[in-house]
Amino acid sequence: MTSEPPRGSGAPRGAAGSRSAGLPRVPAEANGPAQPRAAVALVSATWAGPSRPAPTVLRELARRWDGAVHSLLVEDPPDELLEAWKIDALPTWLRFQPGVEPAQGAVETHGDDEVAEDPLVVPELRGFGPDGAALTLPGPWTLTHRRTGAQPKHVVEAEFGPYAHLS
Repeated sequence: MTSEPPRGSGAPRGAAGSRSAGLPRVPAEANGPAQPRAAVALVSATWAGPSRPAPTVLRELARRWDGAVHSLLVEDPPDELLEAWKIDALPTWLRFQPGVEPAQGAVETHGDDEVAEDPLVVPELRGFGPDGAALTLPGPWTLTHRRTGAQPKHVVEAEFGPYAHLS
């Protein structure tokens, strides 16, 4: 004789009030959860007005992405980092792929125009995770996309999220 589990035990799957309702997820690998295939770095400054809402956007998207993409806040960076990463305006959103990509470089978006640039490869990424804790991501990491200026959440998600650049 088989017994059914009692009704009402456990959380309902796909419940409207659940954290994952309606949010896309990156499929898990057959042997466990998928490893993040990218890192999104937000370079920001506390003193720059357009940068103020950007860390909140990053934290909200990091929760939505649920580890499918590394999320990193680089706040008040030194001038050497700004120069090395060719950042001339804050905030700047950067998408890095793990490893050394033999591609033609990152695509930078200025409004509707896209400009290719020389590839930037960094040995590691350092900043703060969505929880505010210091975070170091050993590399190498190759810059594949950047967008400068304050951006709405849907633009950041489309260009930098787990489903961006899957071709």
